[in-house]
Amino acid sequence: MSVNWIGNADSFLRKNVNRSSHRKTGAALFDRAVVPTNSNPQACQSSRLFVNDVYNSMRMNGRFRSEIGEQYLKSSVLKDSNLLAQSNGEVQRVENERYVIDVSDKIEGNWCIYDKKSNESFAFYPMRTSVQMDENTGKDYIVSCYPWGGLRNVKYADEMLIEGIKTFMQTDHIEKLDLNNKYSITVHAYTGVECLKVRGQEGNGSWLMMSGDQQLDRLQELADLYKEKYPNLVNDDGLAMGLATAEAAGWNVRTGNGYMTVACNGISYIDNNDSSKSWGFMFSEKDTDIYNEIMQAIIEGSIKGGLESVSGWDEWFEEKGYTYERIFSDEELVIMANEKCTKNTSNFICKSYIKSWSSRYECGQYVVNDKRGDC
Repeated sequence: MSVNWIGNADSFLRKNVNRSSHRKTGAALFDRAVVPTNSNPQACQSSRLFVNDVYNSMRMNGRFRSEIGEQYLKSSVLKDSNLLAQSNGEVQRVENERYVIDVSDKIEGNWCIYDKKSNESFAFYPMRTSVQMDENTGKDYIVSCYPWGGLRNVKYADEMLIEGIKTFMQTDHIEKLDLNNKYSITVHAYTGVECLKVRGQEGNGSWLMMSGDQQLDRLQELADLYKEKYPNLVNDDGLAMGLATAEAAGWNVRTGNGYMTVACNGISYIDNNDSSKSWGFMFSEKDTDIYNEIMQAIIEGSIKGGLESVSGWDEWFEEKGYTYERIFSDEELVIMANEKCTKNTSNFICKSYIKSWSSRYECGQYVVNDKRGDC
């Protein structure tokens, strides 16, 4: 089975951050515009969503370009091996037991694959798409790039899909390339789900490629584990699956009392037992090395006081010399407001002050180093 759930995982993550910390949408750690899930998968629109949609949008508008992708697209190898160049004559709709392959009626110039089993669609521009094989596993992947060079989408291709594409393209042979060495594939230890990332941009996006029902079963087991271990935070099946998927994608880390979310622009911890112990940090997405260093610190257990320690992470950021912002929990804001109120003799003014902080925070304000941002 090949499933691309990253967009859904990102949506679940942001909803969970809002819900768990009792914050309004404007104050969520990883707030980004949501791309709605397509209600008709056969419409063949790509549903993958970057953790940082703003970064992705900037790339699409030309402010950032992928040297990796540009060099790859200019190579003569891809020029001769893209699917459009290998097709013979006019393509024709193909449907087999598992897949529907056709020309997209939603995105001009695109082809699309509908996976009947997973109810997912995969749209791609054939001139920028090739079949690539990972020499370590022998598995084939359909790799689609944007016209300007960035990686657009990746899908695991089983034998039935490869044969269907051959029929669709009216050819007996598809030239396969070696998997781009700028991509890395890791296997999640618990589920066995494969995750592909672009080297040097690991925090900006992930592609999950599930190649069997056993992996789906293990992903469901992980979702059940989230509900069992964090009952105060995870109270529905959809959220649980979103968090499990996020862990397989390298965004979520389970701890003894809660879980952490790590992205290209921030890190947060949500505590299952005491919401006042939840915390978050934000940093610039331009520092592409931060994500890798954070994950390495988690693996090595090098945070003083443990992964759940906000002071330990504060010290870690200071030692690394990174520019960052601390995101305070609602409970911390109330404590800070109360501390200021104790210096004021008027109970009326004190209550009004706390109410003011609360209303400002609800409209999107957060506090860093005792400085309040505007709504």
